[in-house]
Amino acid sequence: MAQVLDFCLRCNNLSCRTALTEKAVVTTCSHIFCLRCASQAGLSQSKSAARQCPACQSELPNPDDVASTLLTPTEDYKTSVLSGLDPTTIVECAGRALSFWAYQTTQEMYRYKITFYQDHLSKTLRDKCSTMGKQMDQMAHDANSAIETLQRRISELEIGQEQLQKKNQELVGVYRDKCKKHAQMTNLYNLLKNRAIRSQIQTAVSDTVAQALNSYGASENNATAGLDSQRPTTSLTASQMSNFNQYTGPCNDHKPKTQRQHKVAFHSRDSAMMPPPTVLPAPRAWAQFAAPNTGPC
Repeated sequence: MAQVLDFCLRCNNLSCRTALTEKAVVTTCSHIFCLRCASQAGLSQSKSAARQCPACQSELPNPDDVASTLLTPTEDYKTSVLSGLDPTTIVECAGRALSFWAYQTTQEMYRYKITFYQDHLSKTLRDKCSTMGKQMDQMAHDANSAIETLQRRISELEIGQEQLQKKNQELVGVYRDKCKKHAQMTNLYNLLKNRAIRSQIQTAVSDTVAQALNSYGASENNATAGLDSQRPTTSLTASQMSNFNQYTGPCNDHKPKTQRQHKVAFHSRDSAMMPPPTVLPAPRAWAQFAAPNTGPC
C-alpha cells in the first residue's frame, strides 16, 4: 500500500518527516507517526488519559484512538484482518482507510508543492544572489580600478603642485628683484627729474635776471640820452678850458660819462647784491617734469 503510485508516507511530525516503510502509529485524527516520535509524545501508552496528537494537538482519550499498524502486511494478515466482519463494516473500514490515505496524500502533495515552491524560490534566489555577487565583484573591480586611477592622478597633481610651487617661488624672487630694480630706477628717475627741473628753473631765473638787467640798462641809456640832448653846446677855447679846470675840476664834457660810469657801477653792485627774482618760469617750461610717479613698488 505504501508503494502505490510511487508515494511514501512520512511521519507527520514536522521536525522528523521520516519515511515510513514498515511499522507506524496512526490516530483517529488521520495522522501517522514513526515509532520514535509516537513514543516521545506518549502515544504508545494506551492507559494514558492525557494523550494529544503532536500534529493537531487533538485529545486522544480512548484506547482505540491510537493504533499501531503494519505498512507491509503479510498475506495471512490481509486475509484475517477483516475476516468475520459484515460487508457494511468492511466497506466502512475501507472508506475510512481511503479517506485517511487521501488526507495523507493531499497533505503530502501540499507539502510537495510548498517544498517545490521553496526549492524554486531558493534556486531563483541563489541565481539572483549569484548574479548580484558577480555584479558586486564587477563593481568592486571597477571601483578599485577607478581608485587606482585617481591615486595616480593625485600623485601626478601633487608632483605638478610641487613644481608649480617651486616655479612660483622662483617667480616671487624674480619679482622682488624686479621691484628692487624698479625702485632704484624710479629713485634715479626722480633724482634726474629734480636735477632737470632745478636746471630749468636756474635757466629760467638766469634768463629773467638777464632780461631785467637788459631792460633796466636800456631805460638808463634812454635817460642818459635825454640828458645829453638837453646839455648846452657852448665851446671854449683851450686857454679858457685850462683856466676853468683849475677852478672847477675836469672838463664838463667828461662829466656825463663819469656820471654814467658811476651809475653803471652802482647798478652792477646793486645787481650783484640783489636777491633772485621771485618770478618762476612759464608752466610750459617745466610742466613736463611734474608728471606723477605711477610705477609699481
